[in-house]
Amino acid sequence: MYLNNYKIKAQNIDSLEKVVENLSHYLLYRNHDSTYISNYGNEFAIKLLSKNKFNYFRLRDKNNNSKIKYRPARDLSLGLGLAHKYFALDISFSLGLNNNSEFDNPKSFDFQGRLFSSKHLISATLQYYNGYQLSSSSELSQEIDHPSTIREDIRTINFSLQYFYVFNYTKFSLKAPFLFNEVQRKSAGSIIGGATFSIFIMDSDSSVVPPEIKSDFNPDLYLVDVNILSASINVGYMYSFIYKEHFFLTLSLIPGLVISSGDYLAQSKTREFIHLNLRVKLNTMNAIGYNGRRFFTGLSFVADTEYLRIEKESNIEVGHGVASFFVGYRFGKK
Repeated sequence: MYLNNYKIKAQNIDSLEKVVENLSHYLLYRNHDSTYISNYGNEFAIKLLSKNKFNYFRLRDKNNNSKIKYRPARDLSLGLGLAHKYFALDISFSLGLNNNSEFDNPKSFDFQGRLFSSKHLISATLQYYNGYQLSSSSELSQEIDHPSTIREDIRTINFSLQYFYVFNYTKFSLKAPFLFNEVQRKSAGSIIGGATFSIFIMDSDSSVVPPEIKSDFNPDLYLVDVNILSASINVGYMYSFIYKEHFFLTLSLIPGLVISSGDYLAQSKTREFIHLNLRVKLNTMNAIGYNGRRFFTGLSFVADTEYLRIEKESNIEVGHGVASFFVGYRFGKK
């Protein structure tokens, strides 16, 4: 009886190991075309980087064609990146430049992480910002007084999970322009498909529409609280142009259809339900630089924008992303 139990346990362990092996093979393995892609994942790479993360929301009244955009105080981060095999980590620290802004006490937490494999990209975002300023506007009837442009009472939470699959992974490298443990040797591109789930929460002590311009906006946009849950399907294309094997320009546009719902509270009104509706979103991942056998450097820009409906002619646009500059070195094996 004891031997039978041992055999059953051994079979369970073998089955679990098989599942892990199959999952690892699916996520990590590819038989890439070496004339298009050189893989240096077994080498250790280090890079210096600077990052500028951004976050904003824009209110849009279609009837009046009026728009206002809010963003928090921006900051710059400096840090270090490491990559080896399937592991890559960037650590950066804020320089505290937003402490010199017009905000008395700006608060923020901004995590934007990405997990790359040859075929897959999984990204997660969690942002909390307290304190926004009016950064742009259009089609307004009058100027906004300066005190009204600084809103330390506006608070937002933005959470999203995203998955992308690269179809032409044998010839197109997703890692080369962003992770740099591979080199794209020839120009190539790929269709990219995936899905996104996101939550956006915003609240304030009073209407986010300044009193001077309330006549330019539908009362539905006098928001003091909004909660929106959304999910999307994305299909797009990414292409890397290669010049003399090491200079590259990677461009992409990955649009999607978003289905969203939620609720909102406008000033002097009861809480209203946001009916299930269909809108669009845009993702883009771009990079330019030099990816040599040892040295690599460049600029990258990643952005995610959703267009969400409050009421029929009243919309809110939510965006976030990061721009970064990097320079690094890849250590070869002896």
